[in-house]
Amino acid sequence: MNDTSKKALICLLGIAIIFLAYMYVFSPAKEDKDKLEKECNELQVRLDDLIAKEAMKDQLLAETEEYKQQFQDVLKDYPADLNQETAVMFFKSIEENNEFINQSFSMPKENEIYRLNGTDSAGVSADALTGDQVEKDAYICYSTTYSIAYRGAYQGIKDMLAYIADYKYRMNVSSISISYDQEKDQYSGTTLINAYSISGPDRTPDTVDPGVPAGTSNLFIAGDGSSSAAAASKYDADQGDAIKTSNNVAVLLNSANSDLSAGIIAAANANRDDTYVTSSDNSRVQLTFNVYEDGGKNYVEYSIGTQKYAAEVLTSDVTIYVKSSARVDSSDANGVDVSVQNTTALPVYFKVVDDDATNPRFKLVSKSGTCRVY
Repeated sequence: MNDTSKKALICLLGIAIIFLAYMYVFSPAKEDKDKLEKECNELQVRLDDLIAKEAMKDQLLAETEEYKQQFQDVLKDYPADLNQETAVMFFKSIEENNEFINQSFSMPKENEIYRLNGTDSAGVSADALTGDQVEKDAYICYSTTYSIAYRGAYQGIKDMLAYIADYKYRMNVSSISISYDQEKDQYSGTTLINAYSISGPDRTPDTVDPGVPAGTSNLFIAGDGSSSAAAASKYDADQGDAIKTSNNVAVLLNSANSDLSAGIIAAANANRDDTYVTSSDNSRVQLTFNVYEDGGKNYVEYSIGTQKYAAEVLTSDVTIYVKSSARVDSSDANGVDVSVQNTTALPVYFKVVDDDATNPRFKLVSKSGTCRVY
């Protein structure tokens, strides 16, 4: 091999070494360098953003709490679900509060209409949640439309529309038809009412008390709803209205913010303060009636917590008049869970008037002996 060939070969070998060094050493190193520079730039941007947020920490935390409160305020305008029991009691309350009769209404299944954006406690987007996670962690909006056939007075229809407009939860009347029967001086027609709900974390569905005995799980054992639970009484004819004016104990159930000295008052004699048992806690409280015999005499003792008063019963029964009222708003929590302990042969009768139809203040939770609620 001559010198020229050797030089050419050495030259090609040098070029190959330079090429291989560029391909396998310089180029990867440059790519790593560019990648690190890009990551550094991204981290610097992130750092600058965090520094800026740190400088505004107090403001951002305050705004976050404000937005959370605004969100909760919106949730208060909607129930946690659209269960049929609540719907039935709502339509019943319309009839009880207005000169208006629901001849028929339909309650179709609710439909999901929207899922609120956001993340759960682990930071997972609500849109990415699936299966049980959706029910547990996402806020889901539902709607349904109640179709009603009605009849009533003209003022009753106006009052019904006002009742819906002022109801504690948001609803709207999407359509209404009205016809007039001049001979009967009565209006009738149909209307569609749209109702909405939002389910989600920490949302509790409303519960309702239909105000009638629930019966018994055993057909062969008498329960509150059985015919043998309480014999026919002299108060059946007027559904206990006579108890309003003649009773052993009167109970007032109002908002804690009412003009009365307390939101809940039970008294055997309205003119004697020493017979008063009261509560101003704005909460459901346990109200217990103990009917017993002592020394050949019958007594009714009523108590809330440590407060109690016993009055002698000089009548052939024990009558308790409960004057209740509708809820003022969602924060109005006043109410009583009533227990009756009756160890005598005397029957106990309650007459409850003007109670809130959808969230009653009065609830009979337990009883012994003969007891009936009108």
